[in-house]
Amino acid sequence: MKKKYYTVQIIPEDSHEIKKFKVSTRWFTIAHIFLVIFIIVSGIFIYNLGKVTKIVASYEKMRVTNAQLIKKNNNYEEMLSSLDSLWILEQRIQNIFETYIENDSNKINSIIDRNRFTHSPSEKNNIDFDGHGWKTLEEKLKIEKIPDITPVVGIISKKFDGEAGHLGTDFSANTGNPVFATGTGTVEFAGKKDELGNTIVINHGNGYITTYSHLMNIKTKKGSPVHKGDIIGSVGATGTTSGPHLHYTITKDGIPQDPETYINY
Repeated sequence: MKKKYYTVQIIPEDSHEIKKFKVSTRWFTIAHIFLVIFIIVSGIFIYNLGKVTKIVASYEKMRVTNAQLIKKNNNYEEMLSSLDSLWILEQRIQNIFETYIENDSNKINSIIDRNRFTHSPSEKNNIDFDGHGWKTLEEKLKIEKIPDITPVVGIISKKFDGEAGHLGTDFSANTGNPVFATGTGTVEFAGKKDELGNTIVINHGNGYITTYSHLMNIKTKKGSPVHKGDIIGSVGATGTTSGPHLHYTITKDGIPQDPETYINY
């Protein structure tokens, strides 16, 4: 079979000599095959290059996310460290109040009774009695009526804030922890009180009135006399509340007081 050729002519502008080349059709076929292969290989390369670009972009995003996770982890470690510190502080507070082993309410009450007359009036507030020692029974009774001891073994979770309308102090504590009368007086109210739940109101007979709210139960009744340190109820979550705590208030002649300024730690 006779081979077929293509004739290629090259005609220069400055010469009359015409150059002719004969190219076999087989070479054109080979060139076509190589061109197709080149296009296919280029397409595969471009496709894989796109995938590699996505992987690189994803890696950068993962790197940024990983850095953020490391930062959050460090923050969590700091928070856990703070919680450990709070736990240690709680243990120390329990040691101070001698309640780290014994949760028996009778023993806690005996601790209060044993130290009942060791309380001196607070210097942080201008209260009626400012002496540090006394000699007469009348003076002792006067001190007994001042609400200056902590009402519960717990941690202050919300402070008094007159501007915000929070006219008391919240003590976070375990459900069932005993609640103490902070001063000698007479129970004016003992029962449920709307969003405050189970509430006790004590009139101390000297212008001071204290309230104890969100109680799990009430261990006194209206008209009953109570003494400083008596257990009058236990911590609960009755009424409108997000968790077990004691809402404690003090008023002096009808004016709300900051309970923290009265408590002798």
